[in-house]
Amino acid sequence: MGKIIKDLIEDTFVKKNTNIYELSILMGVDSFDFMVLDSRQHLQALRSYSVGPQLMAQPSILASLVQGDELLSLPYRTVRVGWANGRNTLVPQRLYNEQKKESYLEHATDIASAEVVLADGLPGLNLRNVYVLPKGLESFTRQYFSGCRLFHISSALLEGINKLPVSVEGPRVYAHLRDGLLFVFVFEDKNLLFSNAFPFKSAKDFIYFLLLPYHQFGYKPGRVPAYLSGQLLEDSDIFREAFRYIKQASFVEPPAFFHLGPRASGEPRHFYFDLLGLSLCG
Repeated sequence: MGKIIKDLIEDTFVKKNTNIYELSILMGVDSFDFMVLDSRQHLQALRSYSVGPQLMAQPSILASLVQGDELLSLPYRTVRVGWANGRNTLVPQRLYNEQKKESYLEHATDIASAEVVLADGLPGLNLRNVYVLPKGLESFTRQYFSGCRLFHISSALLEGINKLPVSVEGPRVYAHLRDGLLFVFVFEDKNLLFSNAFPFKSAKDFIYFLLLPYHQFGYKPGRVPAYLSGQLLEDSDIFREAFRYIKQASFVEPPAFFHLGPRASGEPRHFYFDLLGLSLCG
């Protein structure tokens, strides 16, 4: 059914108050994570499951996880559900046509009959994020989380990045790890120049894909900073490899308006940048 690998509930969490709390759920091929924020954007609960492709491919089995989790059965003011895969594309809002959204992906991925194409609005960037989602998962989320809003992980990451203070002038590279995928974005000031997702298995894969935009835009790794987030530790091979090539590599600090309580404050803040970003999606 899935194994709980992280479980943090603050003493300030009150079950009878969940109707004013917000629930954010992020699903991937191997993971199912969620967090609860109160109306002041204070983190009240965080829970992570380790699952597998078999579980995520069978909504009927995934239902047992949701039904067996007491926090997920409570009523919430807002529920956002995110899906993590690399099958998406960004379209300028002025060029977007809802009736033709499948066509934007035709050169990027094959769309099966058991899949549906959805699109998120990114008004801060004047973009639409078009992506593929299994129909079974869409039906599952709408059945078990009535009134929920669906988003792609890259929408969550872009919303989070867009709220970060810009402390340096010029280009910046952001990289996020999730479920064997590396999401890479390049910004200059508030302008998005590059967005892509790459599957990776090793530290060498990671640094190869991280350096791609440096080569594409002619950036010098010693001068353009890279900000990393996701399940990444400072003493990992991946971080050491990144710092070897990019001297200004550091972890993302989520926006200051998010407050972590005593139980969650011991966690690296960059670990759950995707879930925090999901809570910002409109």
